[in-house]
Amino acid sequence: MTLYGFNQSGRVINALYGPAFAYLNGLLLLAVGTWYRYQIITSFLVFAVGGVGMYRAVHRFNVRGSIAVLVTIIYMTIGWLPRWQSGSNFSGIGAALMPYGILVACDMFYDKEKPIHWIKLTILMTVALEVHLLTALMYMAFLVPAWLYAIIKREDKRGILLNTLKAVLLTIFLTVNTLLPLYWMSKTNTLAPTATMRMLENAVHLKHTTVAFHPFRILTHNLRASLTYWLAYAFIVQVIYAIWTREESKANVVVSLYGGFWLLLASRLVEWDRITNHLPALARFIQFPSRFVCIAYPLLIVGLGLSFEHILRRKQKWVKAAAYALLGLLTFAAADCLVITLTSNAWAGYQNNVGRSRNTKFGEETQKTSPREKKKKKKKAMEDYGAYHPVKLDDQRKQALVNTNAATHAHDLQVFLDMTEKAIPDYLPVYKWDPEPDVPSHLYTYKWKQYYTMENSKITAAYRKSVMNHNRNVKIKAVKHGLKLTWKAKKGKHKQQLPVITYKQSKLTVNGRVLTKYKRNRVGAPTVPEKTKGTNTAYLEFQTPLWIKLAIAVSLLGQFAAVVWGLLWRGGFFKKREEKKA
Repeated sequence: MTLYGFNQSGRVINALYGPAFAYLNGLLLLAVGTWYRYQIITSFLVFAVGGVGMYRAVHRFNVRGSIAVLVTIIYMTIGWLPRWQSGSNFSGIGAALMPYGILVACDMFYDKEKPIHWIKLTILMTVALEVHLLTALMYMAFLVPAWLYAIIKREDKRGILLNTLKAVLLTIFLTVNTLLPLYWMSKTNTLAPTATMRMLENAVHLKHTTVAFHPFRILTHNLRASLTYWLAYAFIVQVIYAIWTREESKANVVVSLYGGFWLLLASRLVEWDRITNHLPALARFIQFPSRFVCIAYPLLIVGLGLSFEHILRRKQKWVKAAAYALLGLLTFAAADCLVITLTSNAWAGYQNNVGRSRNTKFGEETQKTSPREKKKKKKKAMEDYGAYHPVKLDDQRKQALVNTNAATHAHDLQVFLDMTEKAIPDYLPVYKWDPEPDVPSHLYTYKWKQYYTMENSKITAAYRKSVMNHNRNVKIKAVKHGLKLTWKAKKGKHKQQLPVITYKQSKLTVNGRVLTKYKRNRVGAPTVPEKTKGTNTAYLEFQTPLWIKLAIAVSLLGQFAAVVWGLLWRGGFFKKREEKKA
């Protein structure tokens, strides 16, 4: 349970999003001292990991170093990778890790003797599962074609299956600390699904050149779901060139066509809204088709490097000069777009969409109870949820953003957490569901999409009311085993709703008495009896079974042993030992 973030509500977050990675980030934050330094250092690390991986992936296809460097810079400035710096999106970390999947896929294609390097595959999937579950799922979709190619083309099918089994079993063992809590929490609690999004609005779309946001911006940007016409044309020409030279470079046509396929899936050329009317689960689990560019862009960048490498093998000097000039121009344009975009955000102090976000409150806004909004018609609520409806960016909100930015420089890390509130209902425990549509689940699926849309909006409203906009009379403090809540009773009242979230595993003690039965609202906020005089005290704890703790401990010890073994192997310890025996 969280003791400091999310309004100190006791929500379970880390257990569902990769606990080990969360603790590593926490240690880094404590080491650097402020949120501002943490953002700078992690941004550098994400860019470095993504850049090194992309360079190695391109170089693995025998592309010369100069070309590999230029196309790597392009990759570092497009898609989701820069979004970690600009918006702390976890898909940015997924984009940084994705090129390493290409290295594993290359072994499956080119290594005839041992196509499955099970240790390398284990490391890849373990890191992905520990960091970002969606990245691990993308790796699976990314590697399945390469694995099928290996199993069909190579003779040692038994060895391929055996090495794959080794990788799968070892990965499961090393990631028990992530997979087991996720499974256990899902089975013992009814968790809110992720928000149902309008997928077509979040698919990749083309953008014209513009001078918006900045007087010198003439090329716009290629972040997230945006794709400039000039870069789209570059990818189209690249795919055509790969097909044209398919006899000379089969690798180029494979990676380019596969990358183009994923870019097509990520785009608005696919009727995503119509598809989700028949398969509403996609709108909850995928949410943003633009996430598929995490697979598409690394492949297309490798293809771009292969195409320029093929051109540079020609003897004409003017052809080589033109190729370098064209690639240099593409690299400069991509880098310039990103620099101007980040500069614009930095000058304002926030992203434009974050500043106008209806789900986020900043600074002094968090110290007020927002006015009760008028109830809207059910149909209107269903139409609005999942779409972007900005709030007015007035002077008061701008000042709140300035104060919140200042809090990122404070050495008291709690200040920034107290000044930032976000209404995200994902994975909250849900204790009340409205009646389901009276239709078979395989028919009239649009009704199910509407149903989950409305349920999410009601869960969000309950979270806002009971946690974000709660009575400030209740004071919350982190203690050794959980949270301590204190308040004084108001006249005429004998019950108090506490601004915390309770799960089936929660232990709630009020005024020295452990409560086994108490009223909870839709998201588990408890209403408890109180003393009419003096100060009331409550303690909230989360009880984890011993077998869960032991399983997590064994998994973490396994990770530690794997890291030590890897360092010894890289240092040549085992090789020297064998030489001494010989």
